[in-house]
Amino acid sequence: MFITLPAGEVREQPESAVTSDLLFDSTGAKLTDQARITIDRITHYRDTVRAYQVKIDGQVVGRIKDGKQATFEVSPGTHQVRVRLMWLQSPSVEVHLEEGAGVTLRTGPNGGILQAWRIYFAPHTAMFLEEGS
Repeated sequence: MFITLPAGEVREQPESAVTSDLLFDSTGAKLTDQARITIDRITHYRDTVRAYQVKIDGQVVGRIKDGKQATFEVSPGTHQVRVRLMWLQSPSVEVHLEEGAGVTLRTGPNGGILQAWRIYFAPHTAMFLEEGS
């Protein structure tokens, strides 16, 4: 079935009604120019049932479970990355990313039962976060 509109009813779209604004996020950065931070959590018997919080530039952006990997899209530039579990946290890692670039970081608990003292006496070192391969 076809519907024919009278010639007077045809409306042209103004040039400002372009759908290319879908390529931008809420901050105005182009989504196609985003950078990626991938965090790979190793499998380890310590903290197995708990998910780590992932913080980028002080904001919680997600969680990562034991043996899993998560990727977060960020704007190009320098970012501070850290993982946290309750009062424990990794040292902060600074990454600098260009447009479309990505970096992979590895994380997990620092040591096994012999390193448990870190939980109480050095909670900022109880987890590691480092650039992976």
